[in-house]
Amino acid sequence: MHGSDPFAALVAVGWPPAQPWPVLDAEQRVARVAAQHRAGYVLHDGMESFKAQPAPAFLRRGLAPEQRPVVGDFVIVAIGKPPQILEILPRRSLLSRAAAGERYARQPIAANVDTVCVLMGLDGDFNPARIQRYLALIEGSGAQALILLSKADLHPEQAAQLAALRAALPADASALAINAKGAALHAQLTPWLLPGATLALVGSSGAGKSTLTNTLLGHAAQATAAVRVRDSRGRHTTTHRALLPLPGGACLIDTPGMRELKLTGNEDLAQYADIATLAEQCRFSDCAHGNEPGCAVRAALDRGELNPARWRSYLKLSSEREQQEAALEAQLRRHDHPRPPRVLGRRQREPR
Repeated sequence: MHGSDPFAALVAVGWPPAQPWPVLDAEQRVARVAAQHRAGYVLHDGMESFKAQPAPAFLRRGLAPEQRPVVGDFVIVAIGKPPQILEILPRRSLLSRAAAGERYARQPIAANVDTVCVLMGLDGDFNPARIQRYLALIEGSGAQALILLSKADLHPEQAAQLAALRAALPADASALAINAKGAALHAQLTPWLLPGATLALVGSSGAGKSTLTNTLLGHAAQATAAVRVRDSRGRHTTTHRALLPLPGGACLIDTPGMRELKLTGNEDLAQYADIATLAEQCRFSDCAHGNEPGCAVRAALDRGELNPARWRSYLKLSSEREQQEAALEAQLRRHDHPRPPRVLGRRQREPR
């Protein structure tokens, strides 16, 4: 944690140059959370990584998970033995999901992410409905989504899969077919890999996240393993979230494979804006989109203008969001906490 220009060094780990610099005491520094373990945190100040412990305020019982430091956070650190995390600086985005299990709990995945890359294999891993679920989680985080369809070199006949994906997703969704080991990968991702940008990598085990990470790093930093032939499922070779500075000045947050993607109840499902527009055209404001006369949604389905699979996905996610929203409200009433706001709402941004 040394150097004459700590601000310039932090840009190497994703500090936005336009973001105001916080007021610090003489024995304080700013660093970014690179990893979290049971024994504490690993931070990076742009020049070196070091271990740190959270201040007692972060260890209070009942503190919501999103109120604790997570990978990607910029934090103020008190220099000492050991260094101590004192404060989380304001986040520009926060990607979360609901934790597995019956009890409602939000699980932060990564903070201050510009682009969430959803990696899905063009093998047995391919599932447009799962991509829709990822988009629902991403759209309220403040980050943009980029869909990466891996193993394109092994599955050159992709027309049917890409057509199914286009029918399932909104027209403005960004998707690329890639070879995670290929020399063309850097060129394909150049618009998103600008200095100071942070990308998070999510997807199933075996989709190729570690392979892609190693290609972008230029060396084998993450372990990889083969998938099962019968179902294209992989083992968890990435065991914890980790922030990795890339050679070109961007940062990548690699994450373990996610087998359960539960909504938090705080999503707006903006990817289905076309269905919401149709519903507004129904004759009755409380139309259930069944056999009611004048239902614009049913008419669009009958005319073939609305994809039935997309409609079913919308119904499923809407129902789950309502259930999770009720669970969230009940939890907040029990603990007398204000409802967490959507970080930045959905916004589609051009690559920086």
